[in-house]
Amino acid sequence: MTAMRLSLIAAALGTFALPALAGPDVYGRLDYSVTHSDSGLATHKGVDGTVLENNFSRLGVRGSEALSTNISLFYQIELGIDSASTSGSNKPVTARPTFIGIRHAEFGSLAAGRMEPVFKMTKGFVDVFDNYSMKHDRLMAGDKRWGDSFEYKTPVWQGWQFGASLLLEDNYYGEDDKRRDNGNYQLALTYGDKSLKKGDIYLAAAYSDGVEDIKAWRAVAHWKASAIGLDALKLGTLIQQSELANPAKPAWQDREGLGYIISASYQLDNLTLKAQYGRDESGTGLIADRIYQALGEGAVTVPEVSQWGVGAEYRLSKSTRVHLEAGQFSVSDSSHALYSDFDDTITSLGIRYDF
Repeated sequence: MTAMRLSLIAAALGTFALPALAGPDVYGRLDYSVTHSDSGLATHKGVDGTVLENNFSRLGVRGSEALSTNISLFYQIELGIDSASTSGSNKPVTARPTFIGIRHAEFGSLAAGRMEPVFKMTKGFVDVFDNYSMKHDRLMAGDKRWGDSFEYKTPVWQGWQFGASLLLEDNYYGEDDKRRDNGNYQLALTYGDKSLKKGDIYLAAAYSDGVEDIKAWRAVAHWKASAIGLDALKLGTLIQQSELANPAKPAWQDREGLGYIISASYQLDNLTLKAQYGRDESGTGLIADRIYQALGEGAVTVPEVSQWGVGAEYRLSKSTRVHLEAGQFSVSDSSHALYSDFDDTITSLGIRYDF
């Protein structure tokens, strides 16, 4: 009898202890590459030669808690970790998504803090070189996250979801800053699963009014070729019209135009092959910004930046992969004369570990 009572008490204590054990999820990523760059224009830190690059290594905590039958609280605290690099000696920890929010089963979710805004997140996995020196933000703006913001998302309805992001502009701009005249919001509509795990197609359309100093619209399509018997093949495209909306930047009234990327990936068991081509004429991306910083008024025409890249990724385990990227960025202007000193060729070999 005593033994039975002890067993029942132990089982009851174990049952009541389960919610306490279901705590936040701790996660992270370590991702480093040895990268060679001819000019340094496309590397994360703008350094040429052979460098060790930190591809946004991070450490985070996230979780949720039910407040009622239909309402839950969710949160995330994430930090960028850069202590392995020379540049990280002075700033080994950087800000990444950190927010808190409320989710209702019927009315959607509202969060406040530093988040990936909806315009940025519409890209899904169309950019096959995201996080590396070949990524699409070298061509066009619209890939940054912002603090002091609100974000609302509806529930998913038959594959569709609407989202909106709003910056609290008083945290960013002084009374005389012309960027206050912008809306400083983003809107996005998506259809399907961006990872293509639950379906064969992902579509998105988005608009940004002033966030990241641009007014822009974007359309995205990502397709898995199951319909023609090629489940391993994924094709994607991102098209974006951008207009610089910051009068304090050089030649801001001329920096406007169309950009796009097209991508393909093919999976052979643990090996994934990748290819991407892109071009942008708006002069709003990272490479154009670095050209204006270097030349100032000497940049008399808007840089037009094109990119090609190929790569491969091999999974050693569920959590570990090695990756290789190679490609080139070419810079010209409307008369097709090259900003030859700013062309960049990239070769990169890296390893990534997720936990």
